[in-house]
Amino acid sequence: MSTRPMIFGTAGHIDHGKTTLVRSLTGVNTDRLPEEKSRGISIDLGFAEFVLPSGQRAAFIDVPGHERFIRNMVAGVHGMDAVILVVAADEGVMPQTQEHLDILGILGVERGITVLTKSDLVDDDWLKLVEETTREALHGTFLEGQPIVAVDAVSGRGLPSLRELLEKISADLPPRTHRGPTRLPIDRVFTVKGFGTVVTGTLVQGSISVDQILELVPSRFPVRVRGVQVHGQAVESASSGQRVALNLANVDKDRITRGQVLASPGLVPEVTTLVGEVQLLPSTKEPLEERTRVHCHVGTSEVLARIYFYDRSRLEPGERAFAELRCESPIASVRSDRFLIRSYSPMATIGGGVVLEPGGHHRRREPHLTERLREWASGDIRGMVRDIMDHSEAPLHLKEILDRLGWSLDQSDELVSILGPITHGDPVTGYFIAQAGWDLAVGRLASYLRQYHQDHGLLPGVARERLKSEMFESWSTRSLIWFLGQVPEVEIDHEWVRVRGFVPGPRTAEDQDRLDRLQTLWEQAALRPPELEHMRQLASLADSEWFYDAVHYLTQCEIIVRLEEGVYIAAKALNQAIEAVTIALRRNGELSTGDLRNALDTNRRFAVLILELLDSRRITRRLGDKRVLVN
Repeated sequence: MSTRPMIFGTAGHIDHGKTTLVRSLTGVNTDRLPEEKSRGISIDLGFAEFVLPSGQRAAFIDVPGHERFIRNMVAGVHGMDAVILVVAADEGVMPQTQEHLDILGILGVERGITVLTKSDLVDDDWLKLVEETTREALHGTFLEGQPIVAVDAVSGRGLPSLRELLEKISADLPPRTHRGPTRLPIDRVFTVKGFGTVVTGTLVQGSISVDQILELVPSRFPVRVRGVQVHGQAVESASSGQRVALNLANVDKDRITRGQVLASPGLVPEVTTLVGEVQLLPSTKEPLEERTRVHCHVGTSEVLARIYFYDRSRLEPGERAFAELRCESPIASVRSDRFLIRSYSPMATIGGGVVLEPGGHHRRREPHLTERLREWASGDIRGMVRDIMDHSEAPLHLKEILDRLGWSLDQSDELVSILGPITHGDPVTGYFIAQAGWDLAVGRLASYLRQYHQDHGLLPGVARERLKSEMFESWSTRSLIWFLGQVPEVEIDHEWVRVRGFVPGPRTAEDQDRLDRLQTLWEQAALRPPELEHMRQLASLADSEWFYDAVHYLTQCEIIVRLEEGVYIAAKALNQAIEAVTIALRRNGELSTGDLRNALDTNRRFAVLILELLDSRRITRRLGDKRVLVN
């Protein structure tokens, strides 16, 4: 027997006895608003807890039946495990019965019972006729073939049989997982004197504990959970599938509205577009034209949106297609959320679907778009992961993949097991890339480095940032560092990347001749070296790129030494300068810059640059306007 939390919901036409039935089963009148009690009709969602014959605790969500309050009814459906579709025996199936049935199917409810209420008001022949017409109305729906039971909530007739059916449904429910990000769509918000702000909702994913930090989405406002209640009892934590009341600390009631979601920080996106598979109800009278303005319901939220199809300009009744809903205000949604669409005016349920990419946006001509969306719509997680990896040129971090799937960190092990056979990756660093993407990147890198070494043989490799900008622009720096470290044929030396075993140096006799000419020119310049561009002209080198490679090479070989940007001195001349300064200071103990300039026989600019270099090498030390030897 299942011991998971169980939530039943009601549905059906106004005045067919939904609230009375719930009161008979639970002892609770779910009509709490004064207007509901005075008018005798449900306006907003009602909630009640009860105990099944086995002792398992369960809850009811009682929804309003009037067509004016469909938006409230829809807000309650997302939390239902099973539904009781209520049909009054004295009236039979009515318009709202059918619309509620459509909504339940669109929003993914799969289990339920049909209850014929007020059965004591009709004779047996009429009751059989209502049961027959009800079965006809249920044909083709998720309730086809499910039990139909006649009850009378006043006399109690049929209620024991109904309780047994509820018990059976509860026992057959598959277990819920408590993994994944916490999500609580808010359906009520109010204040309690002495406690402050309280919100209620059905915890559809994850768990919530006292003192846990969550955030309101949309708005990204952080809140702390001061207290948790389940079935009216204070508890330390609640798990997915339970009706929950939360006392929130340090947040005003006016900051919270129905439709927001309390979620694990950063894990539930706030979006204005929804990419999904949309189906138009067969009963809809008109086709749905592109750019039509509709009411879109997700969880307990409702936003206005316009619909854009990827492969057509209109959707005929009964058809389904991939589309993008562009919302007029932000909405909290994750992949696999069910959504409902209703016509703008007059409002009527016309269809709905499943969210495939919250926040997604595509162009019609995007290659293989339909195939990709079909993969996501299939619900095959392995296929989805493969699709994510195949369509990412760059390595993805494990957290990025989790976010795209709408998973949380506690599902990392499951994701790694899926990634293993189809990617080149590393669970320790968390980076993964599709095997085909890896092979392509390694091939491109090898080709690039070979050519770069041929063109820039004097350099110790390519600078990593240059490699990124020219070959891996879309990659993050961290993912590139990880990738380079995984390629055995590649060697990394600080910021330089090269083929393993590559040694920089002249590749031709001409290269060597030009290097010798540069060395000679620098040594001839002694302590009055020209700036780089002037030196290039003196050496008659038209190829500026080769020249600057040569400057780097000569510096690495310690043939020349950098004094400042654009100014280099021959190492031989620098050694002579060190000797001259050392002799002068040993003779005099301390000397001014002017005195040392005379000892160096150069102008003040170069004297200052040389002396600052000697200071940095701890050969000399500056004391005020004079210098002394360090040793």
